[in-house]
Amino acid sequence: MNMSPIITHEDELELAKIERDLVSQFKKLAKSQENLIDSQKKYADNLRKVNLNRDMLNRIFRDVLKQMQTLVREKRSNIKDEEVNIFQDIIHRNDDYIKVNNAYIDAIKDLALKKEYFIEKKIEFADALGEVANKRSIVIKKALALEKKKNDLIEGEKMHILEAEVNDIQKEFDRARDVFLKKMHQFIQVRNEVDELWLKLKNTVNKAS
Repeated sequence: MNMSPIITHEDELELAKIERDLVSQFKKLAKSQENLIDSQKKYADNLRKVNLNRDMLNRIFRDVLKQMQTLVREKRSNIKDEEVNIFQDIIHRNDDYIKVNNAYIDAIKDLALKKEYFIEKKIEFADALGEVANKRSIVIKKALALEKKKNDLIEGEKMHILEAEVNDIQKEFDRARDVFLKKMHQFIQVRNEVDELWLKLKNTVNKAS
C-alpha cells in the first residue's frame, strides 16, 4: 500500500521561496524582452525609410517610363517595346513591395506596442506573485508560532490575540491571492492578444526585395 508523503510547513515555505525565484526570473525575462522590442521598433523604422526611398525611386521610374512611351511612338527612336515593358514591370513590382512592406511595418509596430503592454502585465503578475509568496511565508510562520504557544499552554487572552493575528494575516494572504489571480487572468488575456498579432504579422510576410 502506497503512503502519501506528509505535507509539512517546510513544504509551504519552500513553495514561497520558489515563487520568489520565479518572480526574479520573470523580471529578468521582461527586461530582455524590452530590449528586443526596442530592436523591433528600430527595424520597423528602418523598413519605413526603405519604403520611402523605394517610393521616391518609383516616382522617377514613372517619369522615365512616361518619357520612353513618348519616344517609342517615334519609330526612329532608340527605345524598344521590351524596355518599356520591363520598366512597367519594375514599377508594378515596386508598388506591390511598398504595399506589402507597409502592411508588414504596421503589423510589427502593432505587435511591439502590444508586447510593451504585455510586459507591463508580466511585471504586475510578478509583483502580485511576490506579494503572495511574502504573505504565504508570514502566514506559515505565524501559524507555527501559534502552535508553539498552544504547546506552551499560555493563558487564554493571549492565545485569542495570537489567533486574531493569524486570522488577520490569513485574510491579507487571501486578498493578495485574489489580486494575483486577477493579474494572472489579465496576463493570459494579453498573451492571447499578442499571439493573434504574431499570426497577423506572419500573414503580412510576402515576397519582397
